Amino acid sequence: MTRRTAALATLIGILALAVGGVLLAWALSSDSGDGEQTAQATAKAQVRDLELTQTLSGVIAYRDLRDLYPARQGTVTWLPPVGTDLSSGQVLMRIDDRPVVLLDGKVPAWRDLQPGVGDGADVLELETALLALGHGHKSPTFPDAHWDAQTTDALKELQAATGAVVDATAALGDLMFTDGPIHVAKLGVQVGAQAAPDASVLSVSGIEKIVTLDLNPLDRNLVSQGAPVLVDLPTGQTAAGTIDSVGGSLEMNADNKQVFKVKVVLKDPKVAATLDLAPVTVHYTTVTAKKVLTVPVSAVIAVPGGGYAVDVVKPQGGHQRATVKLGAWGDGFVGVSGGLATGSLVEVPR
Repeated sequence: MTRRTAALATLIGILALAVGGVLLAWALSSDSGDGEQTAQATAKAQVRDLELTQTLSGVIAYRDLRDLYPARQGTVTWLPPVGTDLSSGQVLMRIDDRPVVLLDGKVPAWRDLQPGVGDGADVLELETALLALGHGHKSPTFPDAHWDAQTTDALKELQAATGAVVDATAALGDLMFTDGPIHVAKLGVQVGAQAAPDASVLSVSGIEKIVTLDLNPLDRNLVSQGAPVLVDLPTGQTAAGTIDSVGGSLEMNADNKQVFKVKVVLKDPKVAATLDLAPVTVHYTTVTAKKVLTVPVSAVIAVPGGGYAVDVVKPQGGHQRATVKLGAWGDGFVGVSGGLATGSLVEVPR
């Protein structure tokens, strides 16, 4: 079933209940013998954009939670406390009392880096990170993919600053590259445990807090990247946000249901500074149809034998029933086509 089909089925069900209630009330008032019928209000049939507002449940969390695996074996002799934020140039952990230093970069360390090593993207990444930390001086050959004397000197400066052996050699496991600063979310081992390349030592995330949502697959086509949202926080504040990404494949959530994962970034991240894994409510409004003739949903009448109609108020008094076809709907209004003119007054039960 498509989203539109599902929405229309829901609308039909709502209309059936509403119409049944209105007809019953009319019948009861007619049978009372006092000659009065249920009071009616009116609304204009207007051309408008139809909007559908969804209310979704989400959670405040740090972005991109993942595990970090050391590239060498040994005894873990120091770990940062949970909740620590670390940036490039800081010590991430110590193994056999040797520091593992965090550096900005996207290419994972995969070999020893030292004088004489072959050119590569990892050399460029190392030089770029060193320069950003103030080690070395920018020149036509620094940073680049080739190891030279400038690289040696800059690495020695980093080693001196982090308490490592100053030998211009970064053995595999001495450096760990991550894309930006990290937040320590969980310790995978305790100090004194053995580190190994196949065992997570730390679980980390980005330092930015975002809102994560589980989206029903039927609503996937109604949510788009870059769309604005409003987020109700447990502090009582309402914060503006933007849909940062919508998962491209289904995932299992905590309730064992298949969902699309949605990430929302807050316009002012500071409003969530004290919140972690806090529940929030997200309001998302999407346009379901543009420039369509609409009437209130409650004005639509189910016609015996099938179909729908509205009661149009005549200028001279009384009303005339006009058959309509239903289209898209949203936030209390439904698109109609057929025998109804723009600006017509239609009856709406009070």
